[in-house]
Amino acid sequence: MQQENILRPFIRWAGGKQTLIKHLQANLPDKTLVKRYWEPFLGAGSLFFANDFKKAELSDVNSQLINSYNQIKKDPKAVYDLLQFFKDNFNTSYYYQLRLLYNNQIDECSVEQAARFIFLVHTCFNGIYRVNAKGHYNVPIGKMNPSLPSYEHLVTISKKLKGIKIVNRSYADILIAVKEKDFIYLDPPYPKLDDKDQFQQYTPDKFSQKHQIELAEFANKLRAIGCFVMISNSKVPLIEELYKDWIIEEVPVIRYVSCKKERIKLQELIIKNY
Repeated sequence: MQQENILRPFIRWAGGKQTLIKHLQANLPDKTLVKRYWEPFLGAGSLFFANDFKKAELSDVNSQLINSYNQIKKDPKAVYDLLQFFKDNFNTSYYYQLRLLYNNQIDECSVEQAARFIFLVHTCFNGIYRVNAKGHYNVPIGKMNPSLPSYEHLVTISKKLKGIKIVNRSYADILIAVKEKDFIYLDPPYPKLDDKDQFQQYTPDKFSQKHQIELAEFANKLRAIGCFVMISNSKVPLIEELYKDWIIEEVPVIRYVSCKKERIKLQELIIKNY
């Protein structure tokens, strides 16, 4: 599948894999052997949208991200109409009013909250989703002319999600359900490259070194079951050591490494067991 023809995500998402998609596509297992696709660090869902997995389960610990998927799946027009309403009223003051309303409704799973979430991520600084210790979104304003998804795009996304299970949960929760020959793509938050890195913080608890170690143990359990497992992560000594007995490919990428929009070219890892 040509990259220009793939379905792109509906959301602007720091850490999204759109720039890595051609390398991920080149490293997929034989699709004729795959029984079910799982993506438990869903984010923007670049790999899912780029493929045609009929049987899939998508999940993430970010409840508002999952709500946005489910609301688009159910009623793309309602989401689109609200996004356009926000855009028509948009200015700096409106951004902060919308952010306050979003935080006041942080436990709400509604179409209004989904639209707030999508709009804030598209207009915030650097496409970051970062929360404080209370779980409140605290990113300042960024883009004044956001590129929001079109109605046609949201309808296509909605059709793509029909029949797909989309759940708010931790990656570890899928272990009791996966089977041999299922394909699991793991795209965790990356380890810090330096003290300035990882400005984004998706949940109140950052994904620490301990979490990376636990994820590697989880990946080995999937491997023991007989699953196809692919992981994307940073090229840092910790990750190379954790997966030293896996198949590893280094790929070049451009990444933001600080809150100052600093971009550098570096190597990332695609790790797999097949």
